[in-house]
Amino acid sequence: MTNSAPESGAFPRSERFIATGIALAALAMRAVAFFHYRFDSDEPQHLHVAWGWATGLLQYRDIFDNHAPLFHMAAAPLLRLLGERPDILLYMRAPMVVLWVLLNFAAFTIALRLYDVRIATWSILVLNVFPPFFLKSLEFRTDNLWNACWMVGVLMLVDASPDPEKRVSRYVHLFLGGVMFGCALSVSLKTSLLLFSLVAASVLTWAARLRHHEKAPIRPFDIALIVAGVPILPVVILTFFISRGAWPRVVYCVFRFNELIALTRPALAIWVPRLLSVPALIILVRVAWRYRRNTTTTRFFLAATTAIFGVLLYCFWILISPRDFLPFMPFLALFFVAALAKRRHFGPIVAIIALVSLISIGYYTAWLQNKTREFITMEHQVLTLTEPGEFLMDYKGETIYRRRPYYYILELITRKAIAQGLLPDTVPEDLVRTQCHVAQADGEQWPDRARSFMHEHYINVGRLRVSGQVVHDGRFTIGVPGDYVLVTPHGEASGSLDGTPYAGARHLDVGTHVVGAPAGEHIACMWAPAYARGFSPFHLRDLDF
Repeated sequence: MTNSAPESGAFPRSERFIATGIALAALAMRAVAFFHYRFDSDEPQHLHVAWGWATGLLQYRDIFDNHAPLFHMAAAPLLRLLGERPDILLYMRAPMVVLWVLLNFAAFTIALRLYDVRIATWSILVLNVFPPFFLKSLEFRTDNLWNACWMVGVLMLVDASPDPEKRVSRYVHLFLGGVMFGCALSVSLKTSLLLFSLVAASVLTWAARLRHHEKAPIRPFDIALIVAGVPILPVVILTFFISRGAWPRVVYCVFRFNELIALTRPALAIWVPRLLSVPALIILVRVAWRYRRNTTTTRFFLAATTAIFGVLLYCFWILISPRDFLPFMPFLALFFVAALAKRRHFGPIVAIIALVSLISIGYYTAWLQNKTREFITMEHQVLTLTEPGEFLMDYKGETIYRRRPYYYILELITRKAIAQGLLPDTVPEDLVRTQCHVAQADGEQWPDRARSFMHEHYINVGRLRVSGQVVHDGRFTIGVPGDYVLVTPHGEASGSLDGTPYAGARHLDVGTHVVGAPAGEHIACMWAPAYARGFSPFHLRDLDF
């Protein structure tokens, strides 16, 4: 890819002073937010899948997941090294710092190739104080690896020298660019939109150069090198799953399951954006065509790629969140700063933008208060209340270290599919089948049957629930067979159980049971191992956060 020399621009001392202040403030806030910013529900979900890899389970076959697998496979060795610990997510956020540094290096280098050090510096600062980027780049999530692979791939293309004397270096860069795009594809299927955007932008750039009477040769070997690099890692990963007999589960989880998004939404909500994509792309092409003479080839190409991806993502990717826009946030920041830099009061303007952004970050992080302790407390209870091999029912893997009795994760897609009868709510049956005696706390994310069953047959002991029931009128009902004890606020109960003297833990089957005890005494029946491990429904654990 050809590229003109970067424009030289002065970097006034006053601007350097402001930029340094913004950088130091952003770094200080990032350092505090790393330890204090609340854990998003996606973080333990991804870590649960990585835990599956670390313990010999196979993604898709043994643990449900609807993402491409590379991120979880890469995280598993570190998780295995660290072991099971309540604050594991703080440690697993550390690799995200490495990816953040790598992404910023790639973004800064690209900006430096296209413009000058002043614009490159400000574009990185604007990017890093933009609240969605700041917050999502902190979290343990697939999107950070996806974005880093994408940006390094683009850097490889931009750095591919057109100098005939550096032909070998050019070929290496182009091939490695393709490999990095393949890595991105192995992390997220949204990479398919990015690759399509690259192709469409390449065609548009080629046509613009021809129209401008510039030489625009098509280099088939260059294209072949990029294309050859893309499938290498995806093919290796798919071959691995095929060799394990898990290919049908890969197809279902990664492709067919995600089709439920369309089936659970009104047709108009799907097809109106898709139809709007046609005039949107036409307008985009016309605007790009108008400004094709006012910029360099590489700038035109990357701007077109960014714009096309934005249109395609909005119009064709049904379930959209801020993290989906991460790959073109660096380019939006770059082109925004480049346009703003032409204004007379650029320094004060960008300083105000940065200040507003930092205040917004403070707001969204609850002014950097520590919001991680509640989750760490729950993980501590998971490790105290359960042992390896025991099942634990949660929404989508929040408890990380234990198998879930229900295959599907209870995120938005699944809940809507269950509500519309497209997926079964077999949670009660699965709880009984696996003799799962521990579950996450009550909440609206549970499907109706699951919520009703656990509300009736589980009791709170803190951040988690265990199987059991409070005794009313001398009776209680067991929903999950197992070993149970009768407890009071002061210890184990006395009296009789089902007509025989109560003398400690006893195996109880599903059904109603009768307790003989002094009138007015508060008694609960609970899963015996939970009581032996120090839990009681009358003394809830660690609820002071």
